Amino acid sequence: MRVKCIISILIFLSFFLKINSQESYSLAKCIEYSLQHHASVNIYQNNIKIAKEQKREAISYYLPQISLNGTLTDNLKLQTTIIPAGMIGDKEVAMQFGKQYTTNIYHDISQTVYNQSEIYNIKAGKVNIEMSQLKYKQNNESLICNTAQAYFQVLAYKEYESKLHDIIKSYTQLSQILELKVQKGVALETDLERIKVSLKSAEYQLSEVETQLRNAIDSLKYIMGLNLDAELCISDSVNYEIYVSPPEVMALEVNSLIEYQINKTNLKLIDYSYKAQKAERLPSVNLFARIGRQVYSDDFSKSFSSWNDYSYVGISISKTLFDGFRRSSKTKENKLTLQNADLNLHLAETNYQLSFQNSEKSLLTAYNNLNGNKDNLNLAKKILDTSSLNYQKGSAPLSVFLNDDNTYKNAQLQYINSLFSYMSERLDYEKSRGTIFNFYNELKDNQNYRIK
Repeated sequence: MRVKCIISILIFLSFFLKINSQESYSLAKCIEYSLQHHASVNIYQNNIKIAKEQKREAISYYLPQISLNGTLTDNLKLQTTIIPAGMIGDKEVAMQFGKQYTTNIYHDISQTVYNQSEIYNIKAGKVNIEMSQLKYKQNNESLICNTAQAYFQVLAYKEYESKLHDIIKSYTQLSQILELKVQKGVALETDLERIKVSLKSAEYQLSEVETQLRNAIDSLKYIMGLNLDAELCISDSVNYEIYVSPPEVMALEVNSLIEYQINKTNLKLIDYSYKAQKAERLPSVNLFARIGRQVYSDDFSKSFSSWNDYSYVGISISKTLFDGFRRSSKTKENKLTLQNADLNLHLAETNYQLSFQNSEKSLLTAYNNLNGNKDNLNLAKKILDTSSLNYQKGSAPLSVFLNDDNTYKNAQLQYINSLFSYMSERLDYEKSRGTIFNFYNELKDNQNYRIK
């Protein structure tokens, strides 16, 4: 008997510990998890590393280039040289110079002194790093918005589920009371049937909402980069009503938008590409040197003995005089591409203004809808309290109470839905202003508030 008790206690403790070991996730914690574990984060971090290596690659063309080379040549048939008559004798003489085997080992060293095109490529490397960092930041913006949107969807379904449980509990209790009253003959059978129909309808809605909630949680897991088989416990503690306020009237600072910064940076890259292509018409100056050792022999066994040293240094200046108009056409293409990028940047400024104004209007609409639903909720609550009291007194039929009760519960759901719709619009508004990271930090600071 004692063994069974001990086993039962251990089972209970393990179950209790398992429940308490499940980590609860607030909105701020879900976003933080996304920013650390989503696969796209690693991709954009790798892109930053790639950009840094590309910059090093561009710089390498301006550093000394050193190579080690070795050759072994078997001159199967030496070239014949004809010495004209009169130089050695009265007749021309055919002679062969050299040995059958030639071994050569040498270092080639070159150093670029001036190449304007490569200078622009080096400068573009720094801008390319800046571009990859901005895209990393833009991806984080998207992760914040997507995670928050999915999180609000989960919260909405959780609230629906909670309200439906309350409805089912209330209808179940009322059904039990009516059954007793019907048995005593003090209530109508039709009233009991109405309650049972409402109860069945609520149970059906609950089953549907539970399915939608599971799908919403899986969507949130996917956006967070969490395994779909993992447990995700949502325990929200933020009072989202503290974020409800009409949008402030302000001018948009386009320079604060990451997308605008990306477009400006892309314009710089195109400009450097154009300048680098244009600079190819300028001459390039290089220093070069060779240090080597050679062996000439008619015997293969002696091809690696009796080395002779040699070396030379020099300077080269090269300039392409004609390339079939290839460089000219490429330069014109890059110039037109640069002009288009500049025009697109100006068009984008107007588009950002329009997007900001639209998000501002959408936020104002969501704000008005929320306030309207809040007023409807308060009014529905007053009407329900009155009809409930009248029904209990017997001065109002059950149908009136049920209608008012349904109206109140619908008003609750509409208010919850409008609250999270407002938060979604608030996210879009903050993103269109370029302040989504500030809003995220505000969420983290207020995550310990309780829902009213």
